[in-house]
Amino acid sequence: MFSSPLNRRAALGRLSLSAVLALAPRMAAAQTPAVQGSAAVDDAGQPFSVEGLRDKARALAAAPYAKPPAPPTMTGLSYDDYFRIRFRSEADLWKDGPTAFRAEFFPPAWLYPRPLPIYEIAAGLARPIAFDPAMFEIPGEHADVAKAWNGFSGFRLLWPLNEPGKLDEVAVFQGASYFRSLGRGQRYGLSARGLAIGAGEPNEEFPDFTAFWLERPPGAGSAADSETVVVHALMDSPSCTGVYSFTIRPGDDVVFDVAASVFPRADMTKAGVAAMSSMFLFNVADPSPVPDYRTAVHDSDGLAIWNGQGEHIWRPLQNPRAHRISSFLDKDPKGFGLVQRARALEDFGDLQARYDLRPSLWVEPLDAWGEGAVHLAELATTKETDDNIAVFWRPKAPWAAGSQVDLRYRLHWGQERFASPDARVFRTRTGADAQAGLRLFTVDLQGGALAEGLDGVTLDLQAQGGEIAWRDLSPYPDEAAARVAFGVRPRAADIDLSLRLTRGDQVISETWRYLWTA
Repeated sequence: MFSSPLNRRAALGRLSLSAVLALAPRMAAAQTPAVQGSAAVDDAGQPFSVEGLRDKARALAAAPYAKPPAPPTMTGLSYDDYFRIRFRSEADLWKDGPTAFRAEFFPPAWLYPRPLPIYEIAAGLARPIAFDPAMFEIPGEHADVAKAWNGFSGFRLLWPLNEPGKLDEVAVFQGASYFRSLGRGQRYGLSARGLAIGAGEPNEEFPDFTAFWLERPPGAGSAADSETVVVHALMDSPSCTGVYSFTIRPGDDVVFDVAASVFPRADMTKAGVAAMSSMFLFNVADPSPVPDYRTAVHDSDGLAIWNGQGEHIWRPLQNPRAHRISSFLDKDPKGFGLVQRARALEDFGDLQARYDLRPSLWVEPLDAWGEGAVHLAELATTKETDDNIAVFWRPKAPWAAGSQVDLRYRLHWGQERFASPDARVFRTRTGADAQAGLRLFTVDLQGGALAEGLDGVTLDLQAQGGEIAWRDLSPYPDEAAARVAFGVRPRAADIDLSLRLTRGDQVISETWRYLWTA
């Protein structure tokens, strides 16, 4: 597990709880092509094409998976030590170019001991980015550690996201197939990954990005878009190989267009597409598992789904007592994502972590994905340094060994996008009436047709596994808002609740879904 002071906990893109449990042995064996010394590599460069990279991945998938040798053991660096190491800005990639983008690199140490080949693509040629320990500012007491370094473990992209002339991180790629980004005025929170296999289940498999190619961005005034940078990655794992291309466009949101080709080595029934990981510890509906002075602690507070039938679903996140996975069956989804709707500082009461500034992440499929389900894994935790939430799309049809699976989707990092135009949930509360044997719920909604008042508005309220004892719909003091309150008598250990508002034959709200567990 990661453990750090609150004002530094967001410095690292956290991995899922199950990933962290296996992190040390797993990441030490991360699949990586051998890194050659810069003198042994053709500095003139080699022709590069995405199709050529696909050919390489296809050939790898046709051969048995080769577990790489263990990397050198790196000792003497703690969490704090690792983040005291700084890349020198004078060594930035593209520092002297006409583009506003810069790239900086991370050392192979701490949780990321295996160096990865990283190349720059310019004029159609791929050249290795030469490694030199002098690129890093290293605290004197750890200078000897750098003598064993022979490559980079990942990289970050910089761009003037918040102020002209001031560079900010807009993307980080490091660790397995994890990467992260954020929107303007925000701080890092949740992470994404190229592919999840059996996410949230025993023996989860973590594919690795084993090499990267960074395309040199065009300069200002060029015919190409100078506000775009493209990153390519080769992926490998026991179950599959793959090629991922990320076209990254910073703005109010940072947008990633993802084009991927996956080559299964074996039939794959548990592929997780467009996977993301986040943290939910507690909020007003789910009290803290440990004493805490704050109102809430979470990077995301709900799963939003816009399904293929046009229905908008809102599922509040929970920190369950035991691990659980929920599935939302669908066909050709319009999108889904983990969202942070709580946006006021007092929603959290934390001046250091600033959870009110964490990004939402929305997946927008760019092709028809067919039948499948959005899966939500929620793991029990007592630590805010654990990513205990995972979300991904799992296709219904298995991916066949020897096939090529092509995927296209868009990632929106920043504010909530593609939200329902109807009334949306902004708060859920739960409680109990022990004397009556009831579970109590209030759901607050705002916006949309609620601006017209509550005349003619009715509740569509369902409780699988429970009996609804009473219900009430009342105006909320805020403009265009309402509160739904109800009591449920449990008839089973789990109660699957759903709620939406209607007026006549028209649905006027998103669908609230909640799983209560005894």
